[in-house]
Amino acid sequence: MGTHPSENPQASEQAPWHTLSIEESIAKMGLKSDLQKQGLSVDEAASRQSKYGPNKMTEKEKVTIWQRIWHQINNVLVYVLITVAVVSLVQAVTTDNSNTRFTAWFQVALIVSVITLNTWIGIYQEGNAEKAADALKNMLSTDARVIRGGKEIMIPAGDIVPGDICLLGLGDKIPADLRLCSVSNMATGEAALTGESVPIDKVTEALSPPDGLDPEQVPLGDRKNMAYSATLVAQGSGMGIAIATGDFTQIGTINRLVNNTETIKTDVLKQIDQVSKYLFVCICTMCTATFLTAFFYTD
Repeated sequence: MGTHPSENPQASEQAPWHTLSIEESIAKMGLKSDLQKQGLSVDEAASRQSKYGPNKMTEKEKVTIWQRIWHQINNVLVYVLITVAVVSLVQAVTTDNSNTRFTAWFQVALIVSVITLNTWIGIYQEGNAEKAADALKNMLSTDARVIRGGKEIMIPAGDIVPGDICLLGLGDKIPADLRLCSVSNMATGEAALTGESVPIDKVTEALSPPDGLDPEQVPLGDRKNMAYSATLVAQGSGMGIAIATGDFTQIGTINRLVNNTETIKTDVLKQIDQVSKYLFVCICTMCTATFLTAFFYTD
């Protein structure tokens, strides 16, 4: 799984890369000036892999099917229904009256069906949130072309580390967030991040933020010397320095937000829970009163 995001050195090494020149970016990362030609050495890549971890997004802890079922049935009204179903089941098994037996079995079947349907709907809705996270992972590249030790090689995208020189061609998925250092009529489709349907032309020059804006406030679509993980090269070709991987890419930030989303009860659900408790108290009171009446006053 790699280093936890809060412990990863990338958390403290981020910079406004779009405002830095190529030379400044290389120096900021503590790399050699001939990086664009030679790339990282094998030893440097291994050292950075150990330091920064794999180029993978952290996955949310999986919830088992039994945990999901329990989350759906852990409700006062469901407890009442289960109790009624058990009582009806006992009645259906012990009674000699055929009409009473049929009615009891019908009640059991009806209650079980209602609980099952409600549980299935709840599990289905919870699954939609996990599908969103899975969709983000499916957007990632599976391999990448990089320069290491002066040679162009193909490696799994998960092996990319900050400082790698990545080569990009038409149709490639960008494997990490890159500070572009060479472009040839290059444009990328960034709709997944910015919503912009038109490919964005890329440049290599450092960009100054507009007056009144901090560098981090510049929209992603205006950072034209950057290329972002999971976006697509729509035309041309280029080369860039990996400045962020895994959870520290822009798509990785979105993934963290999706995974950290907490289920918050709406006011309606809170009111339903409150009504459920009142109903439970009323039902218990009525059942107790009925039992005592039958016990003490029935001949």
